[in-house]
Amino acid sequence: MAIDKENTKAKTTQRLPQRLPAYMQLAAELEAKIRAGELTPGSQLPPQRDLARERSVNVSTVTRAYRELQNLNLVIGSTRRGTIVRAEAAMPRVDRATKPTGIIDLTVNRPAVDDFQQRLAETLPHLAEDPRFGQMQEYQPPEGPAWAREAGRQWISQNGFTPAAADIVVTSGAQHALLAVVSSIIEPGDVIVSDRLTYYGLKALAAMFRFRIVGVGTDEEGLSVSELEAVCGRETVRAVFTTPSMHNPSVVTMSERRRRELVEVCERHDVVIIEDDVYGPMLGDRAPALFTLAPHRTYHISALSKALAPGLRVGYLTCPPGLALVTAEAIRTTSWMPAPVPLLIATRWLEDGTAKSILKAQLAELRARNALAAALLTGHSFGADPRCMFLWLRLPAPWRSEDFTATLSAHGVAVMPASAFACDRQPVEHAVRINIACAASRDELASALRIVVSTLADRPRALIGHA
Repeated sequence: MAIDKENTKAKTTQRLPQRLPAYMQLAAELEAKIRAGELTPGSQLPPQRDLARERSVNVSTVTRAYRELQNLNLVIGSTRRGTIVRAEAAMPRVDRATKPTGIIDLTVNRPAVDDFQQRLAETLPHLAEDPRFGQMQEYQPPEGPAWAREAGRQWISQNGFTPAAADIVVTSGAQHALLAVVSSIIEPGDVIVSDRLTYYGLKALAAMFRFRIVGVGTDEEGLSVSELEAVCGRETVRAVFTTPSMHNPSVVTMSERRRRELVEVCERHDVVIIEDDVYGPMLGDRAPALFTLAPHRTYHISALSKALAPGLRVGYLTCPPGLALVTAEAIRTTSWMPAPVPLLIATRWLEDGTAKSILKAQLAELRARNALAAALLTGHSFGADPRCMFLWLRLPAPWRSEDFTATLSAHGVAVMPASAFACDRQPVEHAVRINIACAASRDELASALRIVVSTLADRPRALIGHA
């Protein structure tokens, strides 16, 4: 039996690739410390020469490690203070072009297929034939031209309701829509309640607009309404932010019962609902959108980036009746108007069925990748949905999410630790988000997940770089 265990351990070890270059190992260690709070926002990293001397490495190794942390948006260079850890709310960089070679990046929510590129190449030569093409050089209303808002109605209808075009504001993506809502209804010092693990774009806006996020727990039905009720009893809550369909990062889809309970609490305490429903069109049959249960107090956010491509920066914000033009002032302030060319491309695709075709291909690939992940992760605890582009892997003790993430990074796989989504400093479960759609192919995904499984079976060691 002992021989079998040793052989199994040897095979497991053999599956792990060789360690990455020293600068990547150092960057992984520092990233883990930043995400764990050991290196606090505003603190200064050691001068590069001092750290190089301490670690017995070249200064260039430290320089490259610090550059990797800058690419992750975790630190910022200062001519007077050196390299400074950024505020907790800093959003991670997701530009794939900056990722180093040798890393399988499973951190970005992006479509699993590249049909978008082919369709775009086919569309562009014919764009000038569209009767709306002449408007491309003109200023547009901040809420978007009428034809774009009408197309938005078609996309939103996949979320189970069809709003009036007059209630829709077209934005440059979901984050832009969230900014428009926050700038319209939130004052400094206000409280927004969210899931304790929440979208990091909300945290970035909290730092910008000086509001407080109060986190509540989540169970298998979604955001805890009992905890929400308790917060509303002791605080003046302005809004609740939630992703009820395939919550990011836990993958939980809120039950219809929980949605109705949430609306009841918000009605009782006069709380605005901000519904991030960007994954809704991927569900097909689904529970009713929160907007349909409380349209007079709900802002509903939908967008094309998750289903079609991040490069198509088009979002659709449905506002409570009569508030669209007020909310659109935030669009005028931040970008004057949504960019007309992406709007025309998106509108044509929504009108001629191209968008649905791309979405169909995306869902087919996601089903295949989720089946692959389920097979490779057999025996481990994770949350998943065959229509979702990421899964939530719960880590066995004694793994901590930051250490696990750093170890994976050193072996060539990048994932997101739970701490990246934490809205406060309260303890959260030790888990990581794995974006299965982000891998370049199913083979690359399989290679990455085998490394994940091997690492799960390995005993956690001291942080990389220490004996």
